[in-house]
Amino acid sequence: MEKLIAIIIGYIFGNFLFALIVGKYFLHADPTKAGSGNPGTANVGAVYGKKWGFLTLVGDALKSVLSLLITYLLFKNQLLLAYCGLGLMLGHCYPVVNHFKGGKGVAVVGITILAVDFKTALISLLLALVLVIGMQNLTIPPIFFTFCFVAVNLYNHQLEIALVIGLAGIVMIHKFWKDIIDFIQGRGKRVDILFSIKRKLGLLK
Repeated sequence: MEKLIAIIIGYIFGNFLFALIVGKYFLHADPTKAGSGNPGTANVGAVYGKKWGFLTLVGDALKSVLSLLITYLLFKNQLLLAYCGLGLMLGHCYPVVNHFKGGKGVAVVGITILAVDFKTALISLLLALVLVIGMQNLTIPPIFFTFCFVAVNLYNHQLEIALVIGLAGIVMIHKFWKDIIDFIQGRGKRVDILFSIKRKLGLLK
């Protein structure tokens, strides 16, 4: 019963799609009808500007933190944080409030993993950032980050945590499927993080 409650808490909070909230109350626009049509941080940032993309990211991060905090205060159990994260992922990616059409859940999974096991998540995140820089791609690294965390928990015999986060990872793969195919076929969008940082710091002539 506690596991189900944790999933329900996560699913309810997951339904708050801040891409839609920012679009409606700040931009007076519908992000599902612009750009890629995805109600997430990347699409809002690409279509309406980085400021609004960042605000969307902050909102999605806060809903994740709040739902995980409520679950922790209720149960004080690491495994149930993972179940709450799965609910968050399902609510964010398949929200009933938007006809089950939601975002891709990168921030949601990232924050869940950090809450469940901060040290393992941090190492996985650093490896994913190296991949982002090396591959110049934003599709594969989040999936790697998630399943690297799963692999470590399997190694540490945390089988149920690995299973629950693995299910969240499968949801992410489903949402990223078109992007994965584009990457495999060489059509994936390239993002040069180092170039962007150097340009911001004024190191490029």
